[in-house]
Amino acid sequence: METITKVNTRSQVTSMYLIKKAQMGDKEAIEDIVTRFIPFIIKTCRRIYIRGFELEDLIQIGQVSIIKAINNYKTNRRYAFTTYAVSTVKTNLYRLMKYKVNSVSEISLNAVNNKGYEIIDILASKDNVEDDIIENEEKRRLHAEINRLSHREKEIIFWFYFENRTLDEYAREKGICYRAAVERKRGAIKKLRRQMGQI
Repeated sequence: METITKVNTRSQVTSMYLIKKAQMGDKEAIEDIVTRFIPFIIKTCRRIYIRGFELEDLIQIGQVSIIKAINNYKTNRRYAFTTYAVSTVKTNLYRLMKYKVNSVSEISLNAVNNKGYEIIDILASKDNVEDDIIENEEKRRLHAEINRLSHREKEIIFWFYFENRTLDEYAREKGICYRAAVERKRGAIKKLRRQMGQI
């Protein structure tokens, strides 16, 4: 059975076009990119305790780190912007922790915050937050590309993939032959893949 292929998990979370706009100082593009990383920043910052810093302070540092990643990212790099941005946030928070270690009582990698997480968790988290970000962005992009299809193309995509109904039922409902329903679905999928840069 033909299925919609998932976008490669190593693909860009943000388009090169959006990154380039942000690098040229487009405030909306910068804000859009930063907003996409907010869930990751909050989740990461909740696992950290640094004396004298509130959660909001750490979140702000995370947001500034994303802006720093935008400015420093080379669009011809072989790895995704998401990977670079996630690494930048973690590196900046880790540097802050190192800087604040003025005494044993200041901070410890095994210090536990009020959520029960140790600081060491940020260095080797069991959660693959980067994959979560990529997956959410892929879903958003898929829905955006589906919305660009014609009414008839969207209809058959939702019928088959989202409502889990058969092409035989679709053909009967629309008063067309089964072969025409198959071709209609195939054409919609081909167009969707082309829009998503898969072919």
